[in-house]
Amino acid sequence: MKFRTEYKVERSDVVLNPEREVMLLGSCFADNITKRMVRCRWDAVNPFGVLFNPLSIAEAVNLALLPENEGQQTAEASLFECEGIWHSWLFDSGVSARDKATSETRIAEALNIFRSRIVKIEALFVTFGTAWCYFLNATGDVAANCHKQPQSLFTRRRIGIEEIVSVWKTLLEKLHTHNPTLQVIFTVSPVRHLKDGFVENMRSKATLILAVEELCKRFDFCRYFPAYEILNDDLRDYRFYAADLAHPSEQAVDYIWEIFQETYLDPAGRQRLKEGEKLTRRAEHRTIIT
Repeated sequence: MKFRTEYKVERSDVVLNPEREVMLLGSCFADNITKRMVRCRWDAVNPFGVLFNPLSIAEAVNLALLPENEGQQTAEASLFECEGIWHSWLFDSGVSARDKATSETRIAEALNIFRSRIVKIEALFVTFGTAWCYFLNATGDVAANCHKQPQSLFTRRRIGIEEIVSVWKTLLEKLHTHNPTLQVIFTVSPVRHLKDGFVENMRSKATLILAVEELCKRFDFCRYFPAYEILNDDLRDYRFYAADLAHPSEQAVDYIWEIFQETYLDPAGRQRLKEGEKLTRRAEHRTIIT
């Protein structure tokens, strides 16, 4: 008798090399995978922090692809001050600071990391979290983070499949020009956006999944990794969620991480990550002197 339907791993035709650099963008799920890669000594970076929606992720990338001065000036124009803290509508709180100059420096560092790495990385991982976006009423621009500002400043709207595909089609063409060997691996975050309600959360995720499907059809260097489906159709139990019942538990992320390795790494690559994690554990070890 079976009580669970397990995901059957399908080896990708793209085989990644853990000795080459990779970059990750998107929701907090991307941040979790970045930490696991780094722990295994894989040179991985998430330069823009947590960005939930496809338009904001694309906007950050487009800024980094502009000439350096132009991209920086555009980013700096997004800064605003509230109660002594400077924030940016284009980035998460990682660039926020008590003085404007520090925020500007943090933005410049993020853009420069992307700009310097995009030409040489093997793979770019992009995780879409939600199709719900907040647009600034004053400008009509999408806000990557509302920074707890009044709801009256924004118009909230769920973007559509065609809108996502249109923006990302142009962006993927640009990325391929900068790095013709780049592989792009999309995921949809399994994190549940419960504030949207059950129905709207599912519609949002469906929009993202269908948009990614269309992009993967159009570009042969794009792939889809089913993190969302693994949690919802394989694990599908609240014991695999954190206490908030929205984010996957550490055990669930570890499970998805294992499937990811089996999908995109050959035996030699997986062995290299095991050895890298062993080195990290040794470095963390502290001898107790009595």
